[in-house]
Amino acid sequence: MSRSKLLRGIWGLVTIALLLLLVQGGLILSSSKNAQAASTQKKVVLTIEVSQELKNNNPHAFAQENIDAFQRKYPNITVKLILDPDAQTKTILQTKLAAGQPSDIICYNKVSAENELDVVKNFVDLSNEPWVAKLTNPDALKAPNGKIYGFSMKNMIGGMGIVYDKDVFKKLNISIPKTWDQFVAVCKTLKANGYIPIYAPFKDIWTFQMYTTTAWGYYAAKIEPGLWDKLNTRKIKWTDVPAFLDSLTKLYNLYKDGYMQRSLLSDDYIGAVNAFRTKKYAMMMGADVTATELMSKLPYRHFGMFPLPMFKGEYEYLTIAQLDGVFFIPKAAKHIAEAKLYLNFLAQPEQMNRAQKVRPFVPSVKGAKIPKFDPFLEEIYKKYNLPGKTVLEMNAYMKVDLTPLWRYYQEMFAGMKTPKQVLEAWDNTFVSLMKEKGYPGF
Repeated sequence: MSRSKLLRGIWGLVTIALLLLLVQGGLILSSSKNAQAASTQKKVVLTIEVSQELKNNNPHAFAQENIDAFQRKYPNITVKLILDPDAQTKTILQTKLAAGQPSDIICYNKVSAENELDVVKNFVDLSNEPWVAKLTNPDALKAPNGKIYGFSMKNMIGGMGIVYDKDVFKKLNISIPKTWDQFVAVCKTLKANGYIPIYAPFKDIWTFQMYTTTAWGYYAAKIEPGLWDKLNTRKIKWTDVPAFLDSLTKLYNLYKDGYMQRSLLSDDYIGAVNAFRTKKYAMMMGADVTATELMSKLPYRHFGMFPLPMFKGEYEYLTIAQLDGVFFIPKAAKHIAEAKLYLNFLAQPEQMNRAQKVRPFVPSVKGAKIPKFDPFLEEIYKKYNLPGKTVLEMNAYMKVDLTPLWRYYQEMFAGMKTPKQVLEAWDNTFVSLMKEKGYPGF
């Protein structure tokens, strides 16, 4: 055989092999597309798990119109909400994740999920999803490792502070306090005029901690920067910070001096509407959603909010919470593809705009409408959020579960612990929790 014939034969074999590979590749690609199509055609129940409190605080994220629209677009997928009791949500989710049987989507607070649910280990990396390129503030969703594991429909606005009855303040000619002494003076005036100054719903374990997470968040941000790093590396103890004991004592004294109701350990957060309906109370610690809820249920009343002036200069800064209402997809979820479809659906401007009807919010994606706020939110937004007069709450910097600390707060009001003993007990518990997680210095 001549050399030229041999070469032609070899090239012929190569050509046949390439054609076979192309055909096979086309079949594989076709098979992949068919599998993807099948994944959106099979009957699926897409489960979304969230606490009752988180759902109430983020009604836009669970707008029924959006759920209905999604189910019309994907008639083979049925969306089912699973509501967990507020105090048990963390334990329930941790148990399900550990067992490899989580819901398809979990709604949780961003930093809490990083600290309590281990996002890197348990949740799908969403950094390359199509909606990420449309985020107006992608940094708000990035985990410490720089990746994105969750999606939120909103950018954070509002904050936490003292929600107050404007009508009562106007009637008694009370000005917004700028110092702690002025705040106590307001309480004295209210009490002298027949009001219980502060509604304290401390039956719910998470309610009193709003006082400390706001005050200590401001203190660390503006008075002692670097404080959280020192605590989280065991360079100092919780009992080494005089401001903690001083502020906790001041807060307990509000109860001792009769500025909170005696039944505070029997009264819950849901009871706030009825408490203010009686016109016996004038203030409570809450968030922008607290005031919004009160005004929706008591439309003839007017409410505002101001920062609790625990420390010097605090009256100028509103404390904001970590980003809440964040959707995560567990790696062990049964329907990951459908869960991604759902998040991508919610991330479209059309769905963002539709959800505004439920409650106005600043959307997280480009192209969606910025809502016209009600007068209360407009006031808060312009006074604090827009000029950047905000600080991040203490809870956002914590790497362990704070539930034991919140229980110690309840024991303080039950007379079982002094403010000093609360901090001592928490310091011991904090060390144990940090040690269990293997943090350096513990």
